[in-house]
Amino acid sequence: MKFALTAELIAEARQFELRSACGDCMYWSAARETCWHDWPDIGQRRWPLDAPDPVTGAVPVDVAFCKEFELR
Repeated sequence: MKFALTAELIAEARQFELRSACGDCMYWSAARETCWHDWPDIGQRRWPLDAPDPVTGAVPVDVAFCKEFELR
């Protein structure tokens, strides 16, 4: 699910230490560097939420959240 990346969302993510990145999910396989359910991870591996894209350096305008995310 995609949401607009607003200043309020960034502030709440920092304040409450919210986690949404694939690396924080129990379904993430570090050895395989992929989701056990084979979900794409574009836009979901980023943390903090406002971190620039590591390849392009672009500042994100939205954020993706996986419906199956389960915190480790």
